[in-house]
Amino acid sequence: MNTGAERSLIRLAALAGAALLQVAASSAFAQGFELPQSRSPLAPGSSSQSSASIPGKSEAKARTERVQIELLPSKMAVAPGDEITIALKQTIKPGWHTYWTNPGDSGEPTHIDWKLPAGARAGAILWPLPDAIPVGPLMNYGYSDEVILLSEMTVPQGSAKGYFDISADVHWLVCEEICVPESASVKLSLPYVDGTISMPPSPNVGLIAKTRANLPKPMPWPAEYGLSEGADNTLTIRFDNIKDRIAEGAEAYFFPVTWGELAHAEPQTVSFEDGDLYVRTKTGDAFAAEPPASISGVLSVTEKSGERHGYQIHAAHSAVAITAPQTATPLAADSSGGLSVWVALGFAFLGGLILNLMPCVFPVLTLKALSLVKNADNASVRRVKGFAYFAGVLASFTLIAAALLALRAGGSVIGWGMQFQSPGFVLLMMALFLGLALNMSGVYHFGSSVCNVGDNLTRRSGLRGDFFTGVLATVVATPCTAPFMGAAMGYAFTQPALIVVLVLIALGVGFGLPILLLSLSPAFARLMPKPGAWMETFRQVMAFPLYATAAWLLWVLSIQLGSNGVLLGSALLVAVGFAAWLYGRSDQTSRAGSLTAISVAILAMGLSAWTVSDGFGNQQSRIMAQTSGEYDGPKAETFTRARLDELLAHRQPVFINLTAAWCITCKVNEQVALKSEAFSNALEENNVTYLVGDWTNGDPEITALLSEQGRVGVPLYLLYTGEAGVPPKVFPQILTGAIILDAFADVLGDVARTAQKLN
Repeated sequence: MNTGAERSLIRLAALAGAALLQVAASSAFAQGFELPQSRSPLAPGSSSQSSASIPGKSEAKARTERVQIELLPSKMAVAPGDEITIALKQTIKPGWHTYWTNPGDSGEPTHIDWKLPAGARAGAILWPLPDAIPVGPLMNYGYSDEVILLSEMTVPQGSAKGYFDISADVHWLVCEEICVPESASVKLSLPYVDGTISMPPSPNVGLIAKTRANLPKPMPWPAEYGLSEGADNTLTIRFDNIKDRIAEGAEAYFFPVTWGELAHAEPQTVSFEDGDLYVRTKTGDAFAAEPPASISGVLSVTEKSGERHGYQIHAAHSAVAITAPQTATPLAADSSGGLSVWVALGFAFLGGLILNLMPCVFPVLTLKALSLVKNADNASVRRVKGFAYFAGVLASFTLIAAALLALRAGGSVIGWGMQFQSPGFVLLMMALFLGLALNMSGVYHFGSSVCNVGDNLTRRSGLRGDFFTGVLATVVATPCTAPFMGAAMGYAFTQPALIVVLVLIALGVGFGLPILLLSLSPAFARLMPKPGAWMETFRQVMAFPLYATAAWLLWVLSIQLGSNGVLLGSALLVAVGFAAWLYGRSDQTSRAGSLTAISVAILAMGLSAWTVSDGFGNQQSRIMAQTSGEYDGPKAETFTRARLDELLAHRQPVFINLTAAWCITCKVNEQVALKSEAFSNALEENNVTYLVGDWTNGDPEITALLSEQGRVGVPLYLLYTGEAGVPPKVFPQILTGAIILDAFADVLGDVARTAQKLN
């Protein structure tokens, strides 16, 4: 090609690239929407990362001499009928403390007087697990340093414009050697938006979800209390058959909800015998002459590591005295459901092996298959390449462990596959898979350092390609959860940092081992056909799983961002395709054309990622279109914690499906088991309410439920019988219709048989 034609091509590339970038930049505004104008900037002195992120007029922070308070919303904007969580954060001066709902022998709990628009409702404070604070001969229950008090709030129905105004007059008592009553007022204003669009996640979501996950949970074991014979006022609470969750090792303490019902300052004797837990203490001055039908409180269990778990207790009165062992036995909560570190490592290894069979990994394994086929008759090269791939897998899992630990240390709630909740990450992965597919289709040739084909594989660039393939396989495996993985990861993420790293490395060893063993196997060379012209056709055929992956990621983007996401993703794909074509043409012309093509692709991907993660102006005023994925199976309701609690309060059986658009395992299970007529009939025949929770964009209530069940990712399937104190049936990650129907017959059949006996 002559120089003039070459320059014309480069100019054309620049103009086309600019046009594509303009399409991408404007795509987010295709639907047309407005935010209400900010009424005023933040009040001087009240800005912070949290409060400053709230659009409109906000004075969400206030300070007294001893306590600073701040309102933190779970959403950046609200739609009519929304349910949001408002957190009141108290930062307390060192040496001082505020109080729980039952303050103990002295004190006063924090009160919040809400002032809300007409029709709005605020729920009661959700109290975190308190500390026992001895003050001389007295015992107080409260909080030191920092506490987060959550309140659920319902936005009124009907069309609304402007702002949802929230004001709170907060009163508390703060004590050291003296007690000082204090109060302050805080307020914030959240813009109303149309119900079809929503603001991006609030920066407070992680903190609120972590607080919710650590709230005392309903006690899954029966409990009863009894009074000793005689007049010594000894009261004993017995928790039946608690051995599955409580093991020898640490301490337990019972916090009564009702003031004066127990003698707060009296020591508590905790013992464990025949699988039952006993707590013995003295009744208080306010204990009724006629024993109440039940006593309520929170059981705190503290492990050796210092981690604490709280359980809500409703102990029924026993007509006979309960005799407890006299010897105190230290206790510890086994939050892993019986797993030890060795079992968790074994489960992680098995889960990693099975992860190779998941459909999300197949497209990348085709890249590795090409490399092994090409070198089937060269054992030394095959071995080196196998170890390079294995090293890429292990390095990736180690980095994932480090990133998750850093997020956990920063207060975020971590989960497996959570990076796919970011539309920016989905966009970049979509562009990468299209680029790889175009390379394998022959549109351009970028060398084996990217796709691991077509190069002298003894060269260092080829090994870099194998290492990269291991990294890419790990990244695309994270939306999938294999059998055994859920329990192992749920255990690991509640353990110290070393255990997290070891479990993830064990997962990586299992994941990378099959390819490594294949590369070391002499039998592999004998089974494979000789390299030849057929390999070019095979390489091009193997491009189509990569095209399919890019198309799937575009569908995920449509769930996250709606039609704007489809337009934005399509513009990016066109830009990447154009850049690949231009790069392929420039192989025959000049380096300048290559640089132009690469620049177009990088700018398009960078603009797309910026657009969905920090673009559209400023994060304080951005709204992203979002549509919920429609579920075409049996009739289902959207999961919320409030709805689950309501159903269980009415003793209603519930089946929960926690899923995500980017979770391939979830989608396979839905097609195989959850969209069948048999499953629909089983729901109807057993009067089971079906709740579906979509974790595609993250949801703090879903994250909290995952944490309660010792899981860190989807899928998760739970069957509640509706019986008080009965924990849910947890299903395996891989479902079949028979598994579900058998569980319905066993679990719900037992409930029906028990009810029949009682009647």
